[in-house]
Amino acid sequence: MRTLASATVLLGVILLSGCTGPEPEPTRSATPTPSATPLTESQQITKQTRTVVNLYSKLVCTNLAEHPDTDLNVAVDKVLATYATEGLSEDARVQVAHNVLEQSAAKDCPDQTERILEGLAIAVETDTTE
Repeated sequence: MRTLASATVLLGVILLSGCTGPEPEPTRSATPTPSATPLTESQQITKQTRTVVNLYSKLVCTNLAEHPDTDLNVAVDKVLATYATEGLSEDARVQVAHNVLEQSAAKDCPDQTERILEGLAIAVETDTTE
């Protein structure tokens, strides 16, 4: 009986001390990384426009205010030369430039909006008649 009592006490001490053996490592299952779906050109235009407007709309507005007589075709060319529009067709690049001018004005210099809309309308008319 003494041996049984000693064994019970020893077992109780082991259980209370937490010596139950090494804990098993959790199993890790490989989760597949979702592949990025390529953006359509329309989505790329929207994304690039949003990025440029968020980063540079105040600078665009400052340039428009400092150069009130600048032809909007020149402003479009400057946007195309200055801000990243790689990976887009030429028409899409021009659309990004127009969007940047329009949305920058709407966001940070509404006093330039009419000038931009008129200038871009003239630029589009000129492009379609040539």
